[in-house]
Amino acid sequence: MRRAVVVDDEPLICSIIAEILESEGWEVARAHDALTALTVVRESEPALIVADIDLGIGPTGIDVVQRVRAEIPDIAVVFITNLSDPRITGKNWDTIPENASYIVKTELTSTNALRQAVASALDSGTTLRQMSARKNVQALSTAQISVLRSVSAGKSNEDIAAERGTTVRAVERMLGRMIDAAAIPAGPTARVQLARMYWGELNGR
Repeated sequence: MRRAVVVDDEPLICSIIAEILESEGWEVARAHDALTALTVVRESEPALIVADIDLGIGPTGIDVVQRVRAEIPDIAVVFITNLSDPRITGKNWDTIPENASYIVKTELTSTNALRQAVASALDSGTTLRQMSARKNVQALSTAQISVLRSVSAGKSNEDIAAERGTTVRAVERMLGRMIDAAAIPAGPTARVQLARMYWGELNGR
């Protein structure tokens, strides 16, 4: 029987994922923190690890996977997260280890989404990023997301221009393009809507 380890600090999510995998014939071990996950992996030598990226205080799911892959290089990996795009936290796709699938937790309402992510992870060399239905942040470039974080921190156009070494006019143009890309109606509240979008994405809403 194939063995898998599920790592998530939310017991309910961990159980949901484990039950889906068990229905597919996997023998599943569960862990709610990084240390337990590493112990369970060493004991079970799994072919698959499904890990939440954010495990609360301490090592992340990415840290766990990097340690595990040092011992089991060919283990299949599926990351799950509340974030529809890691760039919202100042990271980028390069922070996600290669040959891993990435699925947003809101997509777990469909068992097929998890099955597809697992199938891609098991297919060596295949990377799958299953995004949520929220497309606003995904429409922005990495530079625009950096500006979005500054807007959400309450910084003025002058502050942002100084940070980026550019002109206020250039910042204004970028904000205009961001508002268009995120499908936010132009107007006096557009900047507030940008900030709300950022905080909503950061909190997985």
